[in-house]
Amino acid sequence: MIASNEKTVKYKLVLGFLLVVLLFVLFRVISLRELQTVGNLTKMIYKHPLVVSNAALIADINMIKMHRSMKDVILSNSANEFDKASNEVNKDEQLVYEQLDVIKERIIGTEGQNLEKITRQLFADWEPIREEVFLLFRSGRRDEAALITKGKGADHVAKLEDKMLKLTSYAKNKADSFMQLAERSQERVENISVLLVLVGIFLSTVIAFFTVRYALRAEKALLNERYELQKALSEVKTLRGFLPICSSCKKIRDDTGYWNQLEAYIHNHTEAQLSHGICPDCAEKLYPDLKIYD
Repeated sequence: MIASNEKTVKYKLVLGFLLVVLLFVLFRVISLRELQTVGNLTKMIYKHPLVVSNAALIADINMIKMHRSMKDVILSNSANEFDKASNEVNKDEQLVYEQLDVIKERIIGTEGQNLEKITRQLFADWEPIREEVFLLFRSGRRDEAALITKGKGADHVAKLEDKMLKLTSYAKNKADSFMQLAERSQERVENISVLLVLVGIFLSTVIAFFTVRYALRAEKALLNERYELQKALSEVKTLRGFLPICSSCKKIRDDTGYWNQLEAYIHNHTEAQLSHGICPDCAEKLYPDLKIYD
């Protein structure tokens, strides 16, 4: 029965330790998965919304430079100044298209893709306005070219800046949503960590409780067995070694040198109880006429 109880306790303890180990493994797996999620979200923020917002900002700056160069075109006083200003317009135009290509490649979501297409088309629609300015300036109609640049051209640039601002806001909102997902993922990791730690503490406490209780029971059982053994040993009296006995009266000498009657010595040193009788030889010797054992 004791052996069976010991096996049961051992199985429970082993199971408890295995559960604790399983909890730590589970915590590690969940933590790695959530950390990977946070890492992926961080990469997405860097590769998509941040890149898109930066590209929209650069494109907007280049469009402003184009508009300023268009003003330089109508203010030019020589062919060299005109060529220089028009070349600046063409160079900035190429940079804007490069940034729009980056936005097209990196932007996420149907809404963002549609917004990029509208902005690209609006930017392309600015080219005929600029060409009209160039033609008017070359034909000597400087004032009309200036009116288009300051009027229709400026209005078109304002619309483009509005679209670029919307692209930037869209990218920023995407970045915010990714950050919220990352924060929620981090919060899940923290909550799971707290939960698993609490469960681990509970299981450890239960294991410690059963371990201590098993140890106390084993100690108590050992003490009981020791007590029973000592009790049994105290009740067992044996005679060992050589006993000095008188060859005449049969008295026995104890450790103090005192000679005891045989009956008294046996009574004091063993658990035997003596009863008196008479053997046949003595009966025949002492009472020959009685014939007790005939």
